[in-house]
Amino acid sequence: MPTDQHHRSKKVRYDLVLVPRDDAGEAKSVRFAPWQALMLVAGSLILIVIAVLALLAYTPIGALIPIENAELVNRYSKDLVSLNQRMTSLMEQLVELRSYNVKLRKALGEQVVATDSGVAVVGSPRSAKIENRKQAGQLERAIGAAGVQIPRSALGMAAVQLLAQEQHQVVFPVVLPAEGYISRGFDTDQRHYGLDIAGKMGTLVNAAADGYVVFAGWTSDDGYKLILSHSGGFLTFYQHNQSLLKSAHAFVRRGEPIALLGNSGQTSVGPHVHFEIWKDGVPVDPANYILNLNF
Repeated sequence: MPTDQHHRSKKVRYDLVLVPRDDAGEAKSVRFAPWQALMLVAGSLILIVIAVLALLAYTPIGALIPIENAELVNRYSKDLVSLNQRMTSLMEQLVELRSYNVKLRKALGEQVVATDSGVAVVGSPRSAKIENRKQAGQLERAIGAAGVQIPRSALGMAAVQLLAQEQHQVVFPVVLPAEGYISRGFDTDQRHYGLDIAGKMGTLVNAAADGYVVFAGWTSDDGYKLILSHSGGFLTFYQHNQSLLKSAHAFVRRGEPIALLGNSGQTSVGPHVHFEIWKDGVPVDPANYILNLNF
């Protein structure tokens, strides 16, 4: 074998010689192969990269270095838009509930107004009663000034009779909200504050009178339920519907379809619409207010 070929077959190695500056120490040498040097350099670079990533991820230094990530920006932008939409929806529901609260409290006789912070009470049924008593006193003094002597007992009896006539006077005529037959009437002893009108599933349920929809939604007991607010402190209720055709804040005319007759809710026992009329927060017999009602 030639000499030059014998030298090429040997592995190449390097010697690193460390020589001290003074003569007290002895020179030291370290022998290594080229691949060992490459491994050392590569390992050092990997350790440096890991250390830098750890500093960016687990220390406040990462917040000081703006690093844009298109995917993260897109994801967080979508999350912000979704959160903004949810907040808007919640605010709309809050405004709707506040308006519904004001309408119901007005129906109960309170004088309330909606404010930015809630509902402000500017009057109450108690103040209305006090005002009525003042007017009654003024009426009694006026009668006395006219020289007409009316016994107090007679005056009280006349007031009672006038009140009874006013209670039985039909000042809010309505129409029967659906075609069918009345399967159950108004009975306060059984806590049944309306009429049950039995009919076919899907029959149109119409508004009994002109009014605004103050509630349209689902309740566990009454199923799909709709409430209309009318002038004069009247509310009408339509319960156990199959579906609703109107939403809150809508204005409807007498006879306009508002729902479909159904059998929804835990308290329903068959296809019918439960119809109630409330006057100033008190349920009244709908039979006294329905036009052309034939039992």
